Amino acid sequence: MRCEKKLNRNQFEMSKSFNFYDDFMEKVLEFDNLTMEDYMEFMPKVLPIILQQSAKDPVELFDSVISKLNNIWTASDQLPFHGPWHHGIVPAVLIMALKNNDYQFTEKEVKEAFMRGLKIPAGGCGFCGTCGGGSGVGITISITQKATPFHDKERALGFEAALKAQERIGKLGGPRCCRLSAYVAIEQAVKYLKRFHYELPEQKMIGHCDVYELNKECHQQRCPYYPKHK
Repeated sequence: MRCEKKLNRNQFEMSKSFNFYDDFMEKVLEFDNLTMEDYMEFMPKVLPIILQQSAKDPVELFDSVISKLNNIWTASDQLPFHGPWHHGIVPAVLIMALKNNDYQFTEKEVKEAFMRGLKIPAGGCGFCGTCGGGSGVGITISITQKATPFHDKERALGFEAALKAQERIGKLGGPRCCRLSAYVAIEQAVKYLKRFHYELPEQKMIGHCDVYELNKECHQQRCPYYPKHK
């Protein structure tokens, strides 16, 4: 196990100048004392943990998955608060929550959601104009509506759902924070799913974040999930 160095302020500011994707990913991972191979080796371990979950609340389910992933992460001393696995986790958790609430979804749809989410590249929020977490809402709706590129209304519903999540994430602003994006996406998805008579448990999320100390660029008071007593 390597000790994750974590970006210092100078490295963070320097990274803003790497505006070509491969340059950015290589240097930022180097600053963190990690490699893309570390991420790729970890990714196959994620889906089996999602499929083991029995929680009906998607936030509880997400938190449980992250907690268990932290226990099996070996590339550094602590699971990074960011990482492309979030792109697959968000839609997979949402479909898993629907399954656990006795809606007609199977492990095949959960796997499909995870696979689609991982097609959104790491760093997509800065380089592609789309957050993987927000895209996960579109993926979730596309799966529930059985949409394909050949559909009309069903395809448009996926766009609309993703747009609502992306817009909310964009308005909150700040540099990358996968935890913030995941929570926004889940909250937006739960609201949007009600249009199709899918009712998932909800909880008050204010101050819910427990990884803010890991993020040196934490949005703090700008983030609705930042503990207000801090």
